[in-house]
Amino acid sequence: MKLIQFINLGGPINWVLAALLCFCFCQCLERALYFFQTRKGSKGDVLLRLREKMAGSESLDEKGKMKKFNAECSILYYEMNRGLWFLNFISSVAPSLGLLGTVTGLIGAFSKLSQAGANVNIHDLSGGIWEAMLTTAFGMIISIPSLLCYRTFKRIIEKRLLAMSLYEEAES
Repeated sequence: MKLIQFINLGGPINWVLAALLCFCFCQCLERALYFFQTRKGSKGDVLLRLREKMAGSESLDEKGKMKKFNAECSILYYEMNRGLWFLNFISSVAPSLGLLGTVTGLIGAFSKLSQAGANVNIHDLSGGIWEAMLTTAFGMIISIPSLLCYRTFKRIIEKRLLAMSLYEEAES
């Protein structure tokens, strides 16, 4: 079964979920590349960048150095967190959209069931249940990896923040 057929079988909510999947994939790839390029020992190393920024502050007094250090750490923190809110958003919204697809699929199935009256066709009923199960599964398929990536990236940020605070202590 091709991906487009799979999406069509799940109904219109699956198209929204497919769009979220594309955005999630792009965001995960972008953040993974960012964290790879700024890993320890690389040209874009966060601590190396912090040291370079702080090198010009030797003429400042202790309070001025601390102010500049905090400003640079804040900039780096926001740079590392860029776009992660979207992964968190996707991980929480995708299951809800999947459940919405479940409800709409079951409503469709029971609507056909009530229209058929005594002439119930199992095919009509199974089509709606099929749609319901597909959207639920698709929502989970999107939610779990996006949450995994979000948590992994947050853990990397925590480690880097710890390294920056240790650097601050070593410099004082």
